[in-house]
Amino acid sequence: MKVAVIGANGKVGRLVCDKLKKVDNYDPVAFVRTEEQVKYFKNEVGIDVTLTSVEDSTVGQIAEAFKKHKIEAVVFSAGAGGKSIERIFTVDLDGCCKVADACEEANISRFIVVSAIKAEDRTFWYDTALRNYYIAKNAADHYVRGTNLNYTILQPGMLETGKSTGKLCTLDLLETKKDSFFAIDRDDVAEVIVKILQHDKGTICKTIPLANGGLAIEDFLKTLYE
Repeated sequence: MKVAVIGANGKVGRLVCDKLKKVDNYDPVAFVRTEEQVKYFKNEVGIDVTLTSVEDSTVGQIAEAFKKHKIEAVVFSAGAGGKSIERIFTVDLDGCCKVADACEEANISRFIVVSAIKAEDRTFWYDTALRNYYIAKNAADHYVRGTNLNYTILQPGMLETGKSTGKLCTLDLLETKKDSFFAIDRDDVAEVIVKILQHDKGTICKTIPLANGGLAIEDFLKTLYE
């Protein structure tokens, strides 16, 4: 399966690409926005890559890139990183919406989105410094839910690096992780993405909050369909 990784140069995106490289019959295709990034993924990572910016490309151009590379599934992990309000809305919001539209135009049904914990709960974020970011995530998630795609919206908490445990918090205990801002290692988010690309049972048309906890990732995913 050829998987487009939108935002491949981000921290989660790079991990997804690295992990998919090691899975038989799965080939990541990095969608990036600069020539420097193209060279990195082509020469250093050794995977297929395309210079296709979700900000600067039209829906049609993104769809054509999907068709050219024979994409069968799409992962959206692009983000502006809070650099400016404008880019939050052109990347996190409109970028996600355009990619969803491009999936439908290119007849790709599987779409995995990396969103943010409690994006649909305004009481959680409205009076915080992350309000603009969350407005974008909330709207993008809502848009994706209105498509005909076989989507999965993953909502990780505070992203960390270097503390991967391979374990997640069960949904019934999620609120116990509030004091740690629902922290989760980026590697664990990437691992979830790869596993649900391989086995999507229980994840289609679902929004799944993610935080580190005490249950192995594979066992956590089984709880979604048991």
